[in-house]
Amino acid sequence: MNQVSEVLRIASGEVGYQAERAPGERPSGHQKYSTQVPGLEWSNYQPWCATWVSWVAMKAGVPSLYPRTASCAVGVDWFRSQGRWSAYPAIGAQVFYGPNGGTHTGLVIAYDETSIYTIEGNTSLSNNANGNKVMKRERRRRDSYVYGYGLPAFEEGVTTADLSLKGRPGFTYQAAASSPAGNSGGSTSGPSTRTVTVRAGQTLTAIAAAAGIGLASLLALNPTVKDHPDQVHPGDTITLPAAPDGGQDPQPNPEPPAPTPPPVSPPASNPVSAFPGAGQFGPGANNANVTRLGELLVQRGAGRFYSQGPGPRWGEADRQAVRAFQEAQGWTGSSADGIPGLQTWALLLEHQGRDIPAAATAKPTTPPFPGDSKFHAGAVNPSVTLLGKQLVRHGYGRFYAVGPGPRWTEADRRAVQAFQRAQGWHGTAADGYPGPLTWSLLMK
Repeated sequence: MNQVSEVLRIASGEVGYQAERAPGERPSGHQKYSTQVPGLEWSNYQPWCATWVSWVAMKAGVPSLYPRTASCAVGVDWFRSQGRWSAYPAIGAQVFYGPNGGTHTGLVIAYDETSIYTIEGNTSLSNNANGNKVMKRERRRRDSYVYGYGLPAFEEGVTTADLSLKGRPGFTYQAAASSPAGNSGGSTSGPSTRTVTVRAGQTLTAIAAAAGIGLASLLALNPTVKDHPDQVHPGDTITLPAAPDGGQDPQPNPEPPAPTPPPVSPPASNPVSAFPGAGQFGPGANNANVTRLGELLVQRGAGRFYSQGPGPRWGEADRQAVRAFQEAQGWTGSSADGIPGLQTWALLLEHQGRDIPAAATAKPTTPPFPGDSKFHAGAVNPSVTLLGKQLVRHGYGRFYAVGPGPRWTEADRRAVQAFQRAQGWHGTAADGYPGPLTWSLLMK
């Protein structure tokens, strides 16, 4: 058996699968993979991109070649500990995204000098890291979102773009590849092109979104479209890459979904942020939370749905306003049913950064949040020192052997993550990087 081809065959067979999400459930919904991977049964209803990779490895008969984990950060550490980490893509490699690789993950099926072509679980065009679908994606290799690659120790070797591995046993260097070296029967097709005809009402932006690629990539394939890249006409011919979207034509009149921030789990102790539960909303509901929901919706531009309210009694105006907001996030079906769940509530409260704003509860003397850019690998500034001191004051000094100090370290990240988890947050809401709410709570 060619191990990498089997991995890609299993992964390709899952493209199109979508997790289910009932009203009020966690944004990740529930899916089939967690319950089928021994040791990861607990991860159902959690972000499942890493669990999906573990499932693929198990089904392909190579469970020891990939980390069995639901955590992207653990996956990065696992490959590093194996000496199988690279800044360059490889066929069958596990790619990791976001700060320190802890946000999202997938499998590389092809690469060229500018892009990687992947299959990813729990993704969508509107939400890279929690989109609930298995999809083929195209991403720019030099995008800051791409953190790095874990290279499995396939029996037949690894085909990689890492020039430093050229000539080493078990590695074959190729600047671009769409299948394992020497394997003409690979299960993936390369990034070849095809053409589609523009339909009435379509724009290049919408066509790119429907095909699963960025507008910049589409324009690169269509150099004659220059002056007005979003003004195309019915009957025009547009070139698209064949590999990332599985050869499906974009649907008529698609609209590009609005970007969706990473989901958050607000702390139950915060009366402004806490989700009161799905039972507070829907037919027959009459409470202050319905009024609060309506006010938040009006602030987001949904006032047109209300002839009188918002008020405490749930009405059709509330449902229509919630549904319009959900659809604006790119959600469809049961995810846009007009009944607010945890993620709808969190997004209505979301202001900036990765946390829900605490402006309504923060004391006027709280130092303002200095911004995400102050907290990352290599950062050195007074804000890191202040953050560390507050973590120590709140009882998280055990993470520091020396310090705290002005240089951001793994000790700071682990201390922040422990503090976030103590608030009841999970997943990307507890990634160890402070946002406005984490900062505000620590400064109290």
